Amino acid sequence: MVIAYILLLASFVILSYYGVTFLLNKWEEAQKRKAEDTASQFEEMFIFLHRRMLVVLYIVVPLFVAVIGYILTRKLWIIPIFLLIGASFPFLLVRFLDKRRRRKFVNQLVDALMIMNSCLKGGLTLVQSFEVLAEEMTPPMSQEISLLSREIKVGVTLEEALIRLDKRMPSEEMTLVSSAILVARETGGDLTKVFSRLVETIRDRLKLKELVSTLTLQARLQAIIISALGPIFFYVVNKINPGHFEVMWKDDVGRMFLFIAIVLQILGIVLIVIFSKVEI
Repeated sequence: MVIAYILLLASFVILSYYGVTFLLNKWEEAQKRKAEDTASQFEEMFIFLHRRMLVVLYIVVPLFVAVIGYILTRKLWIIPIFLLIGASFPFLLVRFLDKRRRRKFVNQLVDALMIMNSCLKGGLTLVQSFEVLAEEMTPPMSQEISLLSREIKVGVTLEEALIRLDKRMPSEEMTLVSSAILVARETGGDLTKVFSRLVETIRDRLKLKELVSTLTLQARLQAIIISALGPIFFYVVNKINPGHFEVMWKDDVGRMFLFIAIVLQILGIVLIVIFSKVEI
């Protein structure tokens, strides 16, 4: 019996070791694939990072966040939660940088159109005005227009280059600009007048967006405050009286009410966020 127990324990240890090793290798491969995709997204934003650095970021950050979570809470069940939080950090970082870059690009459109309008009035062609724009503007506008100019020089048509630019920097304002340029070239319209009207239209749209953002600020803050009140109240009361919420965990009715409260809390936050969004 002793030998059987020893063999059983040894088999369990070996299987656990190889199972954990297999899962860690699969997780590392998945993180490497994510790092490759993230590197491509950074390159589209003209941010060139070494791929090994991104691999380390995807592997080290989740482990670091998990260790910090365990040190703060001293609970093993919290580790998977912090692992997920750490794993989502690179994705959130890319999304934040991309969103900020697109917003800056849209804000630069008015100045870009005014520069191109001046170039066209000075006798330059549309392609030459793009080259001037790439030299005069700051990133991300200069980067995207410089790429557009290089595409035209290697044989890509202006229509296709504008469509690619619209796909790289998707926004209603950029779609409006590219569509207006293509229509004006096909119909023989005056681009200077088109650009003047576009400047007024885009400027009014940006002002309206800022006004809507200001008016909906209270609703967004309300969503943040309401979502934070529950966890803060639980933390404070649990620190003052650690056994206050034991009935919520031990009793079936308490667990049911706790589940309902969490669902209603999430539902309320989602509804506030939906109602505070205004499409322009």
